[in-house]
Amino acid sequence: MKPKETINLYRVLSLLTIVLTTFALAAMLSVRSHLYPDEWLCMLFLTLLYLMISIFELEYERRKKGISANTKTTFIRLAAVYTACCLLTFGVSLLPEFYRPVMIPVIMLSAVSNSMVAMTMGLFFDLLLALTVGGSFYALAGYMTLTVLGAVLSHALREKTFRIYLTLLTFCTGMLLPELFDYLSSKEINPQTFLYGISCGVVSAFFTQLVFSWLAKSADNEIDNHLLDMVAEDYSEVKALKDFSMAEYEHAHKVSDIACRCASHVGYRASLCLAGGFYYRMGRWIGEPYIKNAVDKAESLCFPEDLTLILSEYYGEEHLPSSPESALVHMVDAIVIRLEAMEKDVGKSAWNRDMVIYQALNEFSASGIYDESGVSMNQFLKIREFLAEEELLQ
Repeated sequence: MKPKETINLYRVLSLLTIVLTTFALAAMLSVRSHLYPDEWLCMLFLTLLYLMISIFELEYERRKKGISANTKTTFIRLAAVYTACCLLTFGVSLLPEFYRPVMIPVIMLSAVSNSMVAMTMGLFFDLLLALTVGGSFYALAGYMTLTVLGAVLSHALREKTFRIYLTLLTFCTGMLLPELFDYLSSKEINPQTFLYGISCGVVSAFFTQLVFSWLAKSADNEIDNHLLDMVAEDYSEVKALKDFSMAEYEHAHKVSDIACRCASHVGYRASLCLAGGFYYRMGRWIGEPYIKNAVDKAESLCFPEDLTLILSEYYGEEHLPSSPESALVHMVDAIVIRLEAMEKDVGKSAWNRDMVIYQALNEFSASGIYDESGVSMNQFLKIREFLAEEELLQ
């Protein structure tokens, strides 16, 4: 079952941040260049048009998993980087007209979104600079050329093999193109401008090599980081579960830990199993209908869609597990429930415990509940052996 699409508060707040910072940047540049009232009105319409296009593009790319490979991204990281780019754009407006490192915003934005989104935003920054503190056709041409090249290079920067070569290319581009367009505008060669060009190239290369790498790594790990945050002790839902029932919390914690380590053992996504094991019974914390309430709650909290899918496949009641992680979480939760019930009977021995694990898993497999999960027989046997030997089950 594909989780339904809902409006998320975090995403709305992120988009609102982008809107407000865009208007703030346009206003600051307009004030700095002393625009007339009619020019202010034109800037307003231009900004509104840009925002409509940008928000549509962001939503389109999100739905197509074009940003962080996650339709449930909240745009929080993008909004933060966009705000920094707006401040940076205002800062570079103080530099000489042709020597503004406009490649930097598009490089930063590419790291947390994609090259198309970054280029759209970067070109708007170029227009703002040209219409307020620029005034030269050659300056605008230079800005746009650097922005497009920055987007192209950023697309390839995700391949670590080429990163050092692309950094050198960014340095050369950031240094030489401003010199070229400056000469086309003035038809003069000024030794001082070479220092400006070198500085522009160095700064662009620095952001390419270091800042892009840091931002891209953070964006690539967005889903895993979110999953890990969701089981932290200070996470709101974890605190709420403790207040609701310590027994449920201890059960969720045990399933989460075992599922995570078992996933690492067999090569599944450990972070997904960690969060899936913890929240597998979330519907029961809320009340009937369990699955619907769990999915609705997950949507409202902007859970990653793979995790929401696991919740929608709870015990195969409505849909069979469709991923190995979903199947593993079901196995662990079912086994833990059976063994917790056995603990009330002190007469059960360790041998009986192992037999219960083998028998239960064999029954699940024979029932066909894992037929659509993609779990191979070899992986199933590894999971069974791991759970039989797992200390937390003792």
